[in-house]
Amino acid sequence: MSCFCPTLTPCTPALLKRTVRRRWSVFFLAVLVLLTGSKQSFSRPPSHRFLIASDIHFNPFADRALVADLDAATAGEWERILNRSQPGGYSPYGQDTNWWLLKSALDAMRATEPHPALVIIDGDLLAHGFPQAYSTAIHDNDREHYRAFVRKTVLFLGGELRQRFKKSQILLTPGNNDNECGDYAVEADGPFLADTVEEVHKLARAGGALKDEWKALGSYSLQPSSIPGLRILSVNTVFFSNKYQAKSFANACAPVDSTAAGRTFSWLETNLAQAKQAGQKVWLMFHIPPGIDGYSSMVQIRHVAPGQCAKAIVPMWKPIWTTRFDELMEKFQSTVTASFAGHDHTDDFRVLPSAGFVLIDPAISPIYGQNPAFRVVTFGSKGELTDQSTYYLTNLHAAGRDAPGTWMREYSFAAEWQSQSLDANSLKSIYDRMQADPAARARWLTLLNVSSTHDPVPANGVQSLECAIAALDPATYQACACPTPNPIEQ
Repeated sequence: MSCFCPTLTPCTPALLKRTVRRRWSVFFLAVLVLLTGSKQSFSRPPSHRFLIASDIHFNPFADRALVADLDAATAGEWERILNRSQPGGYSPYGQDTNWWLLKSALDAMRATEPHPALVIIDGDLLAHGFPQAYSTAIHDNDREHYRAFVRKTVLFLGGELRQRFKKSQILLTPGNNDNECGDYAVEADGPFLADTVEEVHKLARAGGALKDEWKALGSYSLQPSSIPGLRILSVNTVFFSNKYQAKSFANACAPVDSTAAGRTFSWLETNLAQAKQAGQKVWLMFHIPPGIDGYSSMVQIRHVAPGQCAKAIVPMWKPIWTTRFDELMEKFQSTVTASFAGHDHTDDFRVLPSAGFVLIDPAISPIYGQNPAFRVVTFGSKGELTDQSTYYLTNLHAAGRDAPGTWMREYSFAAEWQSQSLDANSLKSIYDRMQADPAARARWLTLLNVSSTHDPVPANGVQSLECAIAALDPATYQACACPTPNPIEQ
């Protein structure tokens, strides 16, 4: 029998066997290295970026011709129906989010950050005037039918988010429009929280404790799987609102007494204490921020005599809750590293007296004249924020089903303000610069409205908005925003 050996040694069957064995060993080793290398090459390191969107205010009534079909269909069938929506343009300024704008915004979020550590939606999924819009479009007085429609709207939005971010935890917090009885009326232990708990739980990929907390108060505590050592507290601050009035859906939305604010505050304090004891850092997410409603106060102040300015100030929360919250933030200032809110429909921030801060996230809905926008936030290994970028729709008027929306980065915090960190000190520094430098103030004002010129702030109203950044209680805000009356006029 003849054979070939790749050596100068005479070829024997034994030598041939050893040669083949060596070659197979080399081959298997090469395959193992290749597979190991491939695994390292294709596995993604943990993301240190997450997405935030706020005030979606989805309006399923934008095309009245489709509402009956939506009402009869399951939430899973809504996308097919909404794809027939007419007209094909995005919602203009002054209106809430239609299907085409919603689809574009969610697709832009996915394209910008396809694998975020988290997705945070901090309130107001439902359009303004939801109960009235349903009644007008359907002419159906069956309250359970309306309740089912509200639930399907939330399920539809959850499904759209899950479709784009299949592997990310998606965290929701309630907004003042998120309930069956209208604005600022959500009831603790009520039907809206019960109807949405399964979807909220599914999106958050959380343990069973979330269900009980959400059903009771619309709040919950969660330790995100992608950020070790961090606890996120989603707090239903609608209960703290100066406009809050609980209403009972079971009793035709009649006003009812509520202890929800006190229960929520006690829940928050308990969870902060637990996080501190466990050595965890905390992010707070909520819808309505503490402090003063700068825009509403601006409108009111412009229409009262100087001596009546104090009566024109509009608090976001009942002042007692703002005071107690700031005291709590001072007590846990080494534990709470960041807070996120919405509601204002602006890109803004609050600096707390306790040295904490709140980032106010811009809205998807353009109803108040701002450009639709969302944020990408970057964080460090200990839960500290290092940067954030705002992305916005640049062509709202021209965009539509057949003319895609153009989303681009408006600015990054680090580059815009030459800052190496995003914390209370850097935000306080920006606020001080705004007061001393007209150019810094003008730039903040541009970013506040997400580069929109649709509803410009009048010159005599800028101070009313600026004072809301650091003056959280009515007395401090009055000293900052209210002109001193001329002695002759008194």
